[in-house]
Amino acid sequence: MGMLGSYMMIDELTLGSLIGLENDDLFEKIEELNESEEIECYDIDKLWDGLHFLLTGKSASNPIDGNKLSEAIVGTYVFNEDENADFISYTKQEHLSEMIHSLKDININKLKSNFNLAKFRKAKIYPNIWLDDQKDSLFDELIQEYKNVLNFYEKAVEKKANVVVSIY
Repeated sequence: MGMLGSYMMIDELTLGSLIGLENDDLFEKIEELNESEEIECYDIDKLWDGLHFLLTGKSASNPIDGNKLSEAIVGTYVFNEDENADFISYTKQEHLSEMIHSLKDININKLKSNFNLAKFRKAKIYPNIWLDDQKDSLFDELIQEYKNVLNFYEKAVEKKANVVVSIY
């Protein structure tokens, strides 16, 4: 199955109920929220690491503190720093506008001219799909995910929602 990335919009009360939960309880609650029809979610599937690398030049396994592009993919605050825990983080709604601004400043033509799949392979970017003969389609997929994430964050701002990111 692999490690899948998911983003969900939650209100302040729900966020407060998640903070301080132990890993198993947090995982269970996140799964419950993901299945709720009342919670708006976006699944980036397996392209979270590739999109992070495309935007920052670094793997998402090493988030860049204070970098709004990195935070757009992996969130701002990690719920549980335990290395053995599932990766679940959040961004408070008041920080989303900065991330949106950074995402909108991206020059897609520049990204495309610098898109080098050998660098993805060398950095061991998840998943292991970075084949040169699929370069154009992979770039198109990543740009579509970039647009989807940007759109998701814009909706979250409209709804005054916080965002939870889960990757497991």
